[in-house]
Amino acid sequence: KNPNPELCARRLYMPFTFPTPWQPPVEPGQAFRESCTMQAIVSGVVGGGAGLVLGAVLTPLNSQLQQETEHLPLREQMRRGVREMGSQSRSWGKNLLVIGAVFSVSECFVEKSRGRSDRWNSIFGGCLTGGVLAAGAGPQAMGVGCAGFAAFSAAIDALGFGHFD
Repeated sequence: KNPNPELCARRLYMPFTFPTPWQPPVEPGQAFRESCTMQAIVSGVVGGGAGLVLGAVLTPLNSQLQQETEHLPLREQMRRGVREMGSQSRSWGKNLLVIGAVFSVSECFVEKSRGRSDRWNSIFGGCLTGGVLAAGAGPQAMGVGCAGFAAFSAAIDALGFGHFD
C-alpha cells in the first residue's frame, strides 16, 4: 500500500503536546467556585445567616411567653422575649448551616465523581444529605431522610429554582 503523502506530512509536522489532566483556571474566581470546601463554607454561612433571620422572625409566631409573662413588668417581658429570640435564632442558624454545608459538599462530591453537571447531582446529593443527617436515628430513618431530601431536591429543580434548564 502506498500511504497518502499529505497525511504523512501532517503527522510528521504536528507539534507534540504533553497531555495535562489539570488545566489552570482561566477565570480568577473559577477555582474558588469549583472547590467543594469553599462551596460548603459559603453555603454554611448563607444557611446560618438565613437561619438566624428565620429564627428571629418565626419566634414570636410560636412563642409561649405571652401566657407566661403577662403578669411581669414590661422590661422583664422584653428581656425574656429577646432571650428566647436569640435562642431560637441560634438553633435555626445552626441547623440550616449544617444542612446547607452537608448538601453543598455532597452535591459537589457527586458532581466530581460522576464527571457531569446535571440535575441528578442535586438529587443524589439530597439523598446523601438526608442519609447523613438521619444517621443517628438508624437505617430506616436514613432511608426516609434520603428519599425526602432527594424528592425535595428534585422538586426544587423541577420548579425551576435549581441552576439547570
